[in-house]
Amino acid sequence: MMRFTVFLSALICAPFLPGQVVEESRVREILNFLASDELAGRNSPSPGLEKAAAYLAENFTKAGLEPAGDDGSFFYTYSLPGLLLDESEIKLSLVIDGQRQVLEAGKDFRIWSSGRKFEAEGVECDRVRARRRSASRRPTLLETATDSPLWKSAGTREVLQRGTPGAAPTLLVREGLLPKEDPLIADLMLPEPEKVDVQLKNVMAMIPGTDLKDEFVVIGAHYDHVGVGPAAGKDQIFNGADDDATGTTAVLALAEAFIKSEQPMRRSLLFMCFSAEEKGLRGSRAYVERPTVPLEDIAAVVNIEMLGRPEEGKEMQAWVTGRALSDFEAICKPALASVGVDTVVFPMEARLFNASDNAPFFAAGVVAHSISAGSLHADYHQPGDEVSKVAFAHMTTVINGIGLAIAEFANRDERPALNEEGKAALEARRQAGTRGRGRRR
Repeated sequence: MMRFTVFLSALICAPFLPGQVVEESRVREILNFLASDELAGRNSPSPGLEKAAAYLAENFTKAGLEPAGDDGSFFYTYSLPGLLLDESEIKLSLVIDGQRQVLEAGKDFRIWSSGRKFEAEGVECDRVRARRRSASRRPTLLETATDSPLWKSAGTREVLQRGTPGAAPTLLVREGLLPKEDPLIADLMLPEPEKVDVQLKNVMAMIPGTDLKDEFVVIGAHYDHVGVGPAAGKDQIFNGADDDATGTTAVLALAEAFIKSEQPMRRSLLFMCFSAEEKGLRGSRAYVERPTVPLEDIAAVVNIEMLGRPEEGKEMQAWVTGRALSDFEAICKPALASVGVDTVVFPMEARLFNASDNAPFFAAGVVAHSISAGSLHADYHQPGDEVSKVAFAHMTTVINGIGLAIAEFANRDERPALNEEGKAALEARRQAGTRGRGRRR
């Protein structure tokens, strides 16, 4: 109780936001929406991701932040190569005791995945989807309830072009239609998927600074997750509460607190919520390739990842990826300590430095790191990553500490800088990129 009282006192006196701190009630409200079943895991692309983007833009608007996306909007739009999965032209018949039972697309079956044309009669099918699709050349027929999230997420839609083009398709078949006996035999015909450009959005807002307003501190997190999928249990929605609805919640809650603050920041604050991080950091890569502000004017990127699930006994701890590459952690440490959060070494922080949206910015020469305050728990990328398991008091305190660190980045005379190890790492990455481009030619 004594330690909690110290935390609370520190928060009330937080100097970067006179009279303004991020409240736990607001953290709960935002996180409960972003990680709700309604958003169906926020896959890139998906209707749930669009709902999340609209929610973020609406709340940036309500708070009074300036739009920082394209054409005076809160949305930064980019496109990625994709496929149109059209189930209307798929033909599927089950072969049962030598008799063929024709199934109707949309009613009896739905398309889940396909990367190529497939046509075969009397083909043996799998009932369980292979963990690695490249490992299976046989189509998969998954028996699925029509009221399940999996069924509702399937059907004609656009998907990103990923994985192994030679992998066989997966179809969902209405519960009760598949024969119980093996082998499972079907006639199946799928046309070649149409190649399309999939439109995706980052959500961006800004608070202008004062005397250093042409320099920027980026506060970012990814708002996507991995959507819906076949799972061992009944829960098919990968809600992504910790990964990374907690980070996105922090971005929005901090934006609201900063705009209400009586103390303006010297540098401008640029809030970015990235899509398609789970598809290879594609949203942040797109931004770095076409930035809205000169990259050399970005003083620091504070990327926020997974704040809500500390290991047992390690509450009120945070860690920085790539900590040995710059003075970023040294600047954050006193700010976090002022609210009772210890900055600690995480065993995987060096490896995870390249695994989130800070990485594309670093590759472009920007001081960019991720701050986390949790662990790679057993629910990572599993349906069990639920709001009910988030430690809200811990998360809220860490968010306020990050806010103090952001204020320090925004107000100090000197920008953070790479050290010699960081410069060497950046040069090595650039050399590797040059060699890679040469091989592709």
